[in-house]
Amino acid sequence: MPDQVSAGINTDGLSLDQVVVTLEGNYKHPRMPYPKEWSTMKPEERSQWYQDFIKTDGYKNYLRKAEEARAKRETYTTQLAEDGSFVFENIKPAWYQLTATIMHPDAAAERSLELARAYAMWQFIIKNADEPFRANLTLKIKNVLMPGDLAADWTATAYDDSEFKLSDFRGKFVLVDFWATWCGPCRAEFPNLESAYEDFGGERLEMIGLSVDQSIDLPQTLLEESPAAYRQGWVGDTQRHEKIFEAYGIQSIPSIWLIGPDGKIVARDLRGEALRDAVKTALENPAE
Repeated sequence: MPDQVSAGINTDGLSLDQVVVTLEGNYKHPRMPYPKEWSTMKPEERSQWYQDFIKTDGYKNYLRKAEEARAKRETYTTQLAEDGSFVFENIKPAWYQLTATIMHPDAAAERSLELARAYAMWQFIIKNADEPFRANLTLKIKNVLMPGDLAADWTATAYDDSEFKLSDFRGKFVLVDFWATWCGPCRAEFPNLESAYEDFGGERLEMIGLSVDQSIDLPQTLLEESPAAYRQGWVGDTQRHEKIFEAYGIQSIPSIWLIGPDGKIVARDLRGEALRDAVKTALENPAE
């Protein structure tokens, strides 16, 4: 385990006997069937193409092929010995990814690093299986917030230089999207977010886009060219937004969260139809 852990990280209940070590071989991921004109398409055209594609049987077929490819790869799993060591035997020469994780108890069978309270990863090639191969891993410990947990508060800067906080919207559902101008998948979600706001935004639901760009000028320029229907803000430079990422355990963007009127997380890692479904279900719940 790491010798030094940030004061903002919850380490309660973590121990080495929870670590699962997985060794996975390479696999050939199917190529996304981009159109021939993809390289010349504008960002908004690519976003629209993707939004149309995920609604087709072709997208379902793509996901099926990807899952079949992953299922065929060589996979080995073990747990740590009492001294923190691990051993894999009879390994063939090949490319491998080695992952050590302590998953959140609520992650069930999901092995996503987004839901790992501690993890380490290393990719390497074994050229000679007759020679011992050693790997030293240091676990990175992070927070993992799950539905039912209280969402950490944050302060954002609006594009009129005013500030607002998550806690300002207590009593409403709040859909929060962490994004950046350079993030293609983030911008691909914009149509889903706009559609959800158009259908569900109002007295009970606030929607907020939070840019994590290094400079406020980048998202401000983009939003001036393509205004958003819902509230937008900037959470500051790297030092500022990394504190928010640490509190939530965010590993990548887009990172979209639904937070309830009581300030507790309702759903996380929302994309596409799952985003709309989560919002619709939450608003239909009479208990809320």
